[in-house]
Amino acid sequence: MTAPEKPRTVLMLHAYPMSAAMWQEQKQVLEAAGLTVIAPNMPGFGGREGAMVSLPQTVEALLAELPQEPLSVVGLSMGGYLALELLRQAPERVGRLVLADTSSRTDNPEKQEDRRQQASRVLDEGREFIIDAAREEHSASTFKKVLPMIEGASREGIAGALDAMAAREEGRTTLQTLQVPLLVLVGREDTLTPIELAQEIADAGRGELVILDGAAHLSNLDQPEAFTAELLRFLA
Repeated sequence: MTAPEKPRTVLMLHAYPMSAAMWQEQKQVLEAAGLTVIAPNMPGFGGREGAMVSLPQTVEALLAELPQEPLSVVGLSMGGYLALELLRQAPERVGRLVLADTSSRTDNPEKQEDRRQQASRVLDEGREFIIDAAREEHSASTFKKVLPMIEGASREGIAGALDAMAAREEGRTTLQTLQVPLLVLVGREDTLTPIELAQEIADAGRGELVILDGAAHLSNLDQPEAFTAELLRFLA
């Protein structure tokens, strides 16, 4: 039996509160390998107008803009939630799947309330407290990369993403129906979506788990060479 061909188009879905600019290095390498890369900004991020209302509505609109053929879908953190929603709505459009530093679980009630409080706060106060949290969370080199992306996000965009993530559905059931290859990447030092959550995803989707040393929650920015090498191996 011949293995299915790898899709030639890659869809890359960005993390919160970043923009599609977070994929710049990976996009360059994958395009140099002959792949077509689509890295859209979600509403409210990267200068795009509007705000997310829900993950299902966001993905529905995204699907209307994408090529009809199966894609390799890459999602990190919030991008992973969007990738799982895309898989739920249109499994035939997913030819390969990469989930990085994300979770297939819903938020517990405490986390949901925390996200909603942050959404209200950013509308009232602005994004400074989110920048302060990012400064504490990331290494100095990674924070330098993410700062302009956070500053480029609108208050409404940040709040909409927080509310949408709080209301998301559980993804393990969707992963159990997965019929295509799955790669799961996680930073060894990721405390937001740690290794055990990545292992859950790999187990549910019968995929391959790769742990990236020296990386935390934004593993593609913390260890770009190692992250990109795994993408290239799996997709190109």
